[in-house]
Amino acid sequence: MSRFIYDPESDSMISSEAYYMAKYFKSAHLHMREGNKLVKIYYSPDEMAPTRHMANNRMYTSKKKFRDETKARGCIEIGNETSTMLKPRKPKLPDRRQRREDIKKSIWELKNGRTV
Repeated sequence: MSRFIYDPESDSMISSEAYYMAKYFKSAHLHMREGNKLVKIYYSPDEMAPTRHMANNRMYTSKKKFRDETKARGCIEIGNETSTMLKPRKPKLPDRRQRREDIKKSIWELKNGRTV
């Protein structure tokens, strides 16, 4: 019988074998068996290349520590922010009365010999 552990990084329950394999082996995915079924598990490791934090000028190799420091400084990571989708903007058209007057004016100018 499988034992399940809560994984805060993926915010889900995973089998203890998968959790420890993902934690201690540094590959992009793992193959495991659950009963007769072959399961491929993907995960994103916490390690990253040393990166300088622009707010405090320190180097970080942990994604979590980098993100925690970013939040503590009141900043956001570009590309990771949760923004609402912008509604498609409709072009601002003049009101009907103004449009009619503009069309009448253009027709009058064309009939009365306006040159461009």
